[in-house]
Amino acid sequence: MTRKLNDQTAQKVLETRNLSKWFARKYGIADRISGKPQKYVKAVSDVSIQIYRGENLGLVGESGCGKSTLARTILRLYEPTKGKILLNGTDITGLRGEELRKIRPAMQMVFQDPYSSLNPRMTVSEILSEMLSVHHVVTKQQIPERVKELLDMCGLGSEAANRFPGEFSGGQRQRVGIARALSLNPEFMIADEPVSALDVSIQAQIINLLGELQRSLNLTILFISHDLHVVRYITHRIVVMYLGSVVEQGGTEQIFQQPLHPYTDVLIKATPGLNPLMKTREYAITGEPPSPVDIPSGCVFHPRCTRCKQKCKTEVPALREVLPGRFVACHYPLTEEQSCAEKGASSDAKK
Repeated sequence: MTRKLNDQTAQKVLETRNLSKWFARKYGIADRISGKPQKYVKAVSDVSIQIYRGENLGLVGESGCGKSTLARTILRLYEPTKGKILLNGTDITGLRGEELRKIRPAMQMVFQDPYSSLNPRMTVSEILSEMLSVHHVVTKQQIPERVKELLDMCGLGSEAANRFPGEFSGGQRQRVGIARALSLNPEFMIADEPVSALDVSIQAQIINLLGELQRSLNLTILFISHDLHVVRYITHRIVVMYLGSVVEQGGTEQIFQQPLHPYTDVLIKATPGLNPLMKTREYAITGEPPSPVDIPSGCVFHPRCTRCKQKCKTEVPALREVLPGRFVACHYPLTEEQSCAEKGASSDAKK
């Protein structure tokens, strides 16, 4: 069941304004001699999103669309090419050195791979104690008690403190990763595909843990996933990305019931169902995503869109509000009757 954000006037915790991250491609001597222009991988382009206190915002899209790059740019692990990042209304885009270190505790991340994100040579107690000590969260005498509290909070128990990451399963390691992120009492947390590397039987446990922690601690989370079933279950709103750009934003259930962008529509319809005997490629997206080095003119999705018109090839659609709380970057948004989600619902009803 999709969760609802109780306070619609909640404080805006994080905001990005036209945030972009481009990576320069290798530019050799031969390129300089021939006068070729420098080319860039445009991983994230002009992304503007807002996340409110206590909200879980889902970020979805195909692999390679820029989700993880956006997350790392927000956390200033990557330097933004242009645009702004605001934390509680304060512009943190230009912070450096000590100023940046001071705001680090407010923004934390749960990484995708629990096997490589933990130091195998440190015990769980040492991993958590290091965070608490470096950032002076509690006094030295209070660290053991805080470590125990974090482990209990994440369902591990104090007996896990003196064990090494290699002694745990993938799900247990991810719980340690969550405990580490929570150790600094963050205002904002990014969960980057936190269950994609785990067994299906363990995924639900981690998702439920994140949901319980969010409710009890009033956490603000940017939840990145390619699993739309998980996103529908845990998030309040959804941002859909394609080729580094935002193509649709809105309430989770609203988007699933009535997608407005053709890409969102096909993405939802192509999601595997729970019945393994029902397999279809009827709604598979044709073709491959264009190269982020050579972004198509006009709408970024037009080379793969079945509804493409001449205007789509030449004019970039602005992200605009077409319904209350619903934003879409499309010249010709889908109507309720055209959405594949509605077609799928009526088809299921007939069956």
